[in-house]
Order: sequence, then C-alpha cells, then structure tokens
Amino acid sequence: MLEKMLPSLKSGDAPPTAEQMQQELLLDDDELLDGMANEGSTSMDSIRARGFLKYRYNYTPPADLENQVREAAEQVYLIAKGEDIRSIDLTKDRRLKFQLLDLLGERLCHVVPNSELHQMKTVGDLIDFYGRPFRNLTQYAQMARDCKKTLPKNLHIMEHPVRFHPEDTHTYHGGETAFPGRGGEVYGLRNKRLYRQFKPKKDWFDYEEESFDYTRPDEGMPWDPKIAERMDRYPTKRFSLKSKMFTRT
Repeated sequence: MLEKMLPSLKSGDAPPTAEQMQQELLLDDDELLDGMANEGSTSMDSIRARGFLKYRYNYTPPADLENQVREAAEQVYLIAKGEDIRSIDLTKDRRLKFQLLDLLGERLCHVVPNSELHQMKTVGDLIDFYGRPFRNLTQYAQMARDCKKTLPKNLHIMEHPVRFHPEDTHTYHGGETAFPGRGGEVYGLRNKRLYRQFKPKKDWFDYEEESFDYTRPDEGMPWDPKIAERMDRYPTKRFSLKSKMFTRT
C-alpha cells in the first residue's frame, strides 16, 4: 500500500541550479515584476514562505472588490439589494459570518487567518482586509529584488546563496572544489527543497570509477568465467581461439 502511494507524495520539482539562480539575480526590474507570475519563481517563494510567513501565495485585491463582497453578502441572505454593506454587524449571526467568509475565500482565493477572525466584526472590516495586498516574500527578499529602487548604489544584496556543486562544470570553477572531502550538505527540510546537495568524495574508493578500468583483459578467452560456463554446458563443442566461436567436435 505504501509503495503505491509514494509516487504521488513527491516533494516538488528539483532544486534550481546555480546558473538559474544567477540569471534570476541579473533580471531587470521590469523582468522581475513580470517574472513574479513565473511558475518556477512562484513555487520557490511558496516553499520559502511555508511555516515562516502568514501566506504562501501572492494576493492583489480586485478592482471591483466592494461589488464582489456585496454579491457574496446578498447570496448568503445577509443583506437586501441596495443596502449599505460596510456597517452590517457580523457578530450577531456566526453562521452567516462563516458562510460569507467561506464564500469570499473561495471566490478571491484568499482567506482570513485565524489570528484575525475576531477583528472581522463588520462587513467593512472584511472589505478593508481584502483591500490589502499580500506578498509571500520577506523584507530581505523584497529589498534584494527592488535593490535598484530602494537601496543606495554602493549596496548590493544577494537573495540566494552561491553554492558549489560538482555538476556545474559551466561555471568558473569547472566543477572542481577547493575543499575536497568537505561540504555538499544542505540542512533543514525547507532548504533541501530549494538547494541541491551532494556527497563529497573523501576516501579512495570514491574515485574508483575514475581511476580504475574494470574491463577484463581475458574477456572472451576460454578461462573467462562466462565462456567457461558456456563450455560446461556444451561438452560436444570446442571453443576456437581464432574465430572465438564454438565448433562441434
């Protein structure tokens, strides 16, 4: 049962390479704003925000927010058509309050956190909450992406660390480490989904595939175990060294 479920429990895509991170850092401001909708960047931001920020997604309030709230309130029979909605009290009927919050969360793809539910006393509080945009980025990540606008010219912030990996042969180090036998580990479950790790080569047998040739010098000879096994199977045949084939005797 567990083996059937394992393929569906993947942790996500493979962590990005150092080249992809470097290209993301070199984007212009306009490209960064457009790239926020990129699936790869969005998924990385979502992983970094998990368990750390309030929301794992970005939210931008719609232009017709008040009309959508009015339609949702009319759908749950909270108000009549044409009635002012901002002053409606939500503390009188908790069932209607739950229905309104559930409907707005489904329509706007944005929910009120548990820590702020007690503050939603009127429909006006809901409109004010859904009128605030949210980003799943820390202040440090926002400064790193908006460095050209907010930071001084002599200050540069790197959003992602530059990590060594032996498979990055296209970089300046060519995949050769300056500290053999060390490094390669990534600590933390969140970081393991973001950054690649590798097992450094420490002992002599780690270089066995590079230093030793396992091609048998006696391959195809009569004393080769594979040939000897075949010779034992056919006692009526003889192995010819010239043709390297079995001939009948």
